[in-house]
Amino acid sequence: MVVAALWAMAPSAQAQVQPVARPGACSVKPAYPLPQGEADLQTLLARLDTEAPQCLLDAGFHGWRGAVLLSLRRPAAAIEALERSLLIDPNAPGVQLDYAQALLAVGDTTAARSLLQTLAARTDLPPPLRPLLERELRATDPAAWRTRWVLTTAFGHDSNLNNAPAASELTLTFPQGPVTLPLVDSFRPQRGTASLNVVQWQGLKPAGTQLWLLQAELRARHTTGAATRYQQADLSATWLEAPDAPRQWVGRVGATRVDFGGQRLLQSGRASATHQWQTAVAGWPTSQCRPGLGGEAEWRRYPATPELNGRYAGVVLSASCQATEGAVGAGLANQLASVQLRWGRDTPDAAARPGGAYNKLELRATWEGRQGPFKLNADYGYTRQTDATGYSPLLADNLARVVARHSLRFEAARPLSTRLLAGPDWFVSAEVSQQTSNLAAFASRQSALFTGLRWTLQ
Repeated sequence: MVVAALWAMAPSAQAQVQPVARPGACSVKPAYPLPQGEADLQTLLARLDTEAPQCLLDAGFHGWRGAVLLSLRRPAAAIEALERSLLIDPNAPGVQLDYAQALLAVGDTTAARSLLQTLAARTDLPPPLRPLLERELRATDPAAWRTRWVLTTAFGHDSNLNNAPAASELTLTFPQGPVTLPLVDSFRPQRGTASLNVVQWQGLKPAGTQLWLLQAELRARHTTGAATRYQQADLSATWLEAPDAPRQWVGRVGATRVDFGGQRLLQSGRASATHQWQTAVAGWPTSQCRPGLGGEAEWRRYPATPELNGRYAGVVLSASCQATEGAVGAGLANQLASVQLRWGRDTPDAAARPGGAYNKLELRATWEGRQGPFKLNADYGYTRQTDATGYSPLLADNLARVVARHSLRFEAARPLSTRLLAGPDWFVSAEVSQQTSNLAAFASRQSALFTGLRWTLQ
């Protein structure tokens, strides 16, 4: 984005609505800097909207209103106001800079770069702004790598740190008859506080009409007891054939490693290929939707329990829709909704694996949007696993296991940044999950509440 220092091109004054002594003319006069508080910006915008009918041909008014909308993180609406201003006065450099910033915010890098190049060629550009513009031009180079770091630290409470079953006792089926035994405390749900730290890196590399996306994530949870601590590492590479085209292929490869309680719990590798196409959905203004259909495979290794090793293959049906302004829900903007439906079969490496092969159905729905200064996101997940053979003669006379899991997570985040100083997002996240099964050993419940800070570095 264009850095905040670029606003220095605007005249300095306290933002206010001032009457002009010309009867019948536009009754407001732009003034800068803009208010810092969200409430003050909203109040100013409401007053400007009231005066809009009298200021249809006033370039300064539309440029000022666009700057306010941009500060309220409404870039799509800001673009409309700033375009009106430039139609009346095409040579206003401050408005052009705001316009470039708004274009970058909605992802129109090509148009923003063209405008920045035009600005850089101006002979009347103030010297301090030239290196800033050159930096933005390098960042918007179509062939350049674009990288982003996201750092998260959070603290909260979890009701089931050890993923233990909900039952306090289990019934074992011996040839002589069933025996019910109580679970020892170490196998019951362990409540407690935890800290969570996450480091994420993302790299984007355009290659003509294609795009490469590389991602890495390190996640660590620290708890009082070493047995409930875990670390997770994920690496992935994604190839997109033509992100802007009506149709494209998407290929992904990735790897995961999970350590839990000081032991190597899981190592996996995965690959997928999906064909996407573009359509529109009624009720989502200015929306773009991309359904997709593809296949995926995964190889899972459990170093501590190798008898669980297996290979998964399945199909995936997906859809993702984005609405840039005022879609479903009053006051909500920049919404993104996606859904994925997976079905596949996991085949064991060893015939003696408990339960043998199993079929797995998975549904996941995610949503994100904005409400005023808040970034909101939620996701729901459902999985159902059905074993082909009995799990164990000691559990319900070797009954074939069926497991269903529901999970729901919601997060609200608010930027602590100002227009002059970048800062982290403060967030609160809540999650609940419930797993049911015809075998009591696999039924569990869990809830967690975390709050923390998230920094995004580009």
